[in-house]
Amino acid sequence: MSNTILWGSILFGFLSVSTCFFKKPRFFWGSAGFDPISFFWMISFLLYGPFAALVSSLIGSFGISLFSKEPTPLLGAALKFTGTLTVWLTFYFILFISPNMFCSTLYLEEPSIYMPLSLLAALFRCIVLIPASFFAIPYFLSLAKKQPVSYHVMIEEFGGMFNFFFSMIGVNFWIAFLDTLIPWLLVFPTGIHARFAVW
Repeated sequence: MSNTILWGSILFGFLSVSTCFFKKPRFFWGSAGFDPISFFWMISFLLYGPFAALVSSLIGSFGISLFSKEPTPLLGAALKFTGTLTVWLTFYFILFISPNMFCSTLYLEEPSIYMPLSLLAALFRCIVLIPASFFAIPYFLSLAKKQPVSYHVMIEEFGGMFNFFFSMIGVNFWIAFLDTLIPWLLVFPTGIHARFAVW
C-alpha cells in the first residue's frame, strides 16, 4: 500500500466528517434523504481502491457517531457504513471476477460499465438495508415519539406493508443513485482521476 492511498483515504475520511455539522433533510423515520458524507467514501474508492474506501468509511462513520445531530448517531453510522460498503463492494467484486477486466479507474470511467454496476449495487443495497430497516426504524420512531414503537405500529405509520417496501426500495435506490452519480461526476469529467487515481 502506497503513502498516496493511505493519506488519500485519511483525507477523504476527514472531509466526510465535516459534513456531519450540516443539517440534512430527513424522512419521518429518521433516514437522511441527502447525505454527502458517503460521496467522499465513494470518491476514495474511485481514486484509490477498496482499502482506501474502507478507511475513509471507518473514519466517516466514527465522525457520525461523535458529531451527528441525529437522534441515534451510532445506529445511523452503522447503517450508512453498511449501505455504502454494499455499493462499492459490489463494484469491486463484479469487476474482480469479470474475465479480462482489471479493477481500476480505467473501467469505472466508462458509463457503459459504471451505470449497470450502479444499478446492481442499488439492488444489493436494498437486499441488505431493507431487512435492517425492520429493526432500525422502530428504534428511530421510538426515540422521536418518546415511547416504544413496535414493528406493527411502524408498518401502520407507512400505511401498510406495501407502502413500507415501496418506500424502502425507493429510498435505497435514491441514495445509491446519489452515491454513485455525484462522485463519478466529480472524479471523471473534471479530470481529477487523471492526476490522482492510482489503481
